[in-house]
Amino acid sequence: MKIGLMPQTMWLCFRSSFARELNRMSKDNPREVMAKARKRYKEIITTIPEFEKGDPLLINILSAAMLSSVYLELAEKPNLEQVTDFYHHAMTNNKVMKCFLKRGSKYTPKAQEKLKRQGEESVRRSEKNPYTWCFRYEAGTNINNYSAVFTYCGILHLLQVLNIPEICPAMCTYDYDMAELSGSKFTRKYTLASGGPCCDCHWMKKI
Repeated sequence: MKIGLMPQTMWLCFRSSFARELNRMSKDNPREVMAKARKRYKEIITTIPEFEKGDPLLINILSAAMLSSVYLELAEKPNLEQVTDFYHHAMTNNKVMKCFLKRGSKYTPKAQEKLKRQGEESVRRSEKNPYTWCFRYEAGTNINNYSAVFTYCGILHLLQVLNIPEICPAMCTYDYDMAELSGSKFTRKYTLASGGPCCDCHWMKKI
């Protein structure tokens, strides 16, 4: 993947909140860590194939690359609880993220038809690109709830390639925060990162 507009925008949008919250998992100098992490981020990005236009999970893999680049540059590796705490605050305490999560709604026929189509397209995309996802959309009992069952995870693949799969759950648990910020209740029984058969993700609109 080229260091184009999206990868650069991702870094610019989140570098400040990542630096600000770094003390949650490390005593290293935030400025020095972020300077080294930026170079590492670019290196990681160039190992990822180009995503197809319209792939909804591009931002997710860029976020994973950013977290990985910071984690890999720490002198002493924090535990999973510390990484989770850092990631949740770095992402949530960010104006761009808050605006992103509040825009639009998945609880409309048009939005869910789009999710269904994206799920169907993900089968083909994941066969060509191991850094994206494969999932299927499942309609709920009404328009205010639905599910997406992920059978392959590009983030887990990236972290396995980087030999740091142990931090994947830190990103998995952020799904609960994203749902809360977007006015949804999120539930899940399994995750691929924990050895489960899938990531069975369920959303219900808070009314």
